[in-house]
Amino acid sequence: MQLHAASQRLSRPASGQPDNTVAVLAVTQEVFRKTEKTNVCWQTIVSDRERAQRQYESQPWLVKYWQPLLGGVLGGLVGYHFTRNYGEPSQKWFYPTIAAGIGVGVLAGPGMVAGAYLGGTVAQHFWPEKLPLTIILSMVGGILGDGLMKLLFPDNPPKELLAPVQPGVYLPDQQFYLETTCMPTTRVLYTEKPYRVTYKYQGEERSALFKYYPGERIELNETGWPVKEMKP
Repeated sequence: MQLHAASQRLSRPASGQPDNTVAVLAVTQEVFRKTEKTNVCWQTIVSDRERAQRQYESQPWLVKYWQPLLGGVLGGLVGYHFTRNYGEPSQKWFYPTIAAGIGVGVLAGPGMVAGAYLGGTVAQHFWPEKLPLTIILSMVGGILGDGLMKLLFPDNPPKELLAPVQPGVYLPDQQFYLETTCMPTTRVLYTEKPYRVTYKYQGEERSALFKYYPGERIELNETGWPVKEMKP
């Protein structure tokens, strides 16, 4: 709160004025400045694609790419497992196999890698000499694992809403939303207080409040206080 005061010295009484009036020595008016925090809000219409793009851009990096990262780790572990099982002659393929596993895992995702590994492991355990069956069960396990992964962890937002729109392509079933956006701001309020008048009565300097500007002279009552004084 800030205080602003304006003072004005006024002239002495002229001759012939009534005895119950005195000259105004000074007039001040206080103006209080008050600031308060508030929010300014407005509404905009956005499409489901715009909303999805904003949601995707606001996500942390780890949230965006956790599935490819996990798929790469699982793919590398699977490559390491297969290379280790074939003894010393397979050591020259150690790093290439792990790198290939990581690449496949990043592209395929953790669900497909885990499902294919489990399917192949089951096939090798029960039918160790039937390679075609192992390949088939690995593919089936990969498809089932990928489907289960998408069921448990669906894309949020959906990838089809993030795909770039081609000019001239019709977009069916668009949805629109009404979004409210708010921004903090500061509002300034000014409050004017009554006029404070300074005068002298029998040598004593006094002050009183007036609702309106008092002029050059004020009328006093028998006790020496202004007749039109405003009581607080």
